[in-house]
Amino acid sequence: MIEADSHPAAPVVSPIPEVAFTLGLGRALQEFGVSAQTLENALGRLAHHLGLEGAVYATPTGFLASFQKAGGPSKTYLIRTGSYSANLAKLAETEALVDRVIHDSLGVEEALRRLDRISRRGPRFGPVIQVGAYAIAAMGMAVVFGGGWREALLSTLIGALVGLAAQLLEQKRTQLSLAPLVGGILSSLGGIVLGNLVPAASHSIIILSGFIVLVPGLGLLVSMQELGTGNLVAGSSRLVGTGFVLMLLAFGVAIGQRLGSGWQGGLLAEPQALPFWAIPPAIALVALGYLVVFQGALRDYAWTLGASLLAYASARLTTQLLGPEVGAGIAALVLGAVCNHYSRRTRRPGAVLLLPSLMLIVPGSKGFQGLLLVLHKHTLEGLQAGFQSLTVTVALMLGLLLANVLVPRRRF
Repeated sequence: MIEADSHPAAPVVSPIPEVAFTLGLGRALQEFGVSAQTLENALGRLAHHLGLEGAVYATPTGFLASFQKAGGPSKTYLIRTGSYSANLAKLAETEALVDRVIHDSLGVEEALRRLDRISRRGPRFGPVIQVGAYAIAAMGMAVVFGGGWREALLSTLIGALVGLAAQLLEQKRTQLSLAPLVGGILSSLGGIVLGNLVPAASHSIIILSGFIVLVPGLGLLVSMQELGTGNLVAGSSRLVGTGFVLMLLAFGVAIGQRLGSGWQGGLLAEPQALPFWAIPPAIALVALGYLVVFQGALRDYAWTLGASLLAYASARLTTQLLGPEVGAGIAALVLGAVCNHYSRRTRRPGAVLLLPSLMLIVPGSKGFQGLLLVLHKHTLEGLQAGFQSLTVTVALMLGLLLANVLVPRRRF
């Protein structure tokens, strides 16, 4: 068995171009966060098209692949990929590369060179732009959560601070896993301190908007897709990893609350929400911020904005009529069906629209409210809010799974 390095630019050890391209494609797709089923299907179809015989078994942090050319020896490869992160532009380019190879419009050797260039290319948006994206996403989410101009401005500062910390930690890959913990501390402590300086500012909205970008929406989405399609090992392990990130966020918020316990006076302040006409511009900021954070292409912004507006409108309307649990499920169903239809028509990943839009209907406010209540020794109320957040999350994931049934996801 041949084991390949987990570094993204490390070449896959194989003298056969078809095998090298197939394994390199698997590594690239997994680093961009695709599900185990998507990876296995893509590599299986590509290998069959290239005249390879074998099998693929994928987990969230690597995959096993055994390939052989007709009449040749079989070799087994272990590819380790480590952590994954959303890069929507690279994901779209990589999937387009696969389509071209399968449709015989691009040779394997040229595709291998292009895949290598895609993998080696740096981030589309640099650290400064990323920090700005964190800031405008936090500003928009503060308005979506019902905050006023005070919360929006203070959330912008906290979002920029969290974004700066995330970019600094990203420079050292070994410390990147601490980003949720550090982000939770900064948003909680900074939200309390800055909120206390501005009268009648809601600390809870400032804190939640500050760290909302760090919520692992990609991990939650992909893990539910894997569990829903029977990939129990990959889905459960990815879900555990997602839960660990949420736990780090919760501990960070708790530490920040303790450090800022002397400035708790404005915690229960009721925000003065902006008029309803302020919601669409706020969603436009959120869509742009998440598109940059997830390294998407700006040419997809109009589609992303449309999907985000659809997600918010459907969630708001159905929640008012049927309650938060059913509302979240129907909103996820509508959003998932639209994104799957977009993917099938354009031959582009549905995650380009789904991932930024999904963050608008993830039940972060209720979960955070439950955490605050527990921290302030209101255990029963906190458990009730946490349980409601859990049921809304389950309804959201069921809506996405039902959308995949009604409008099947595209296949390679």
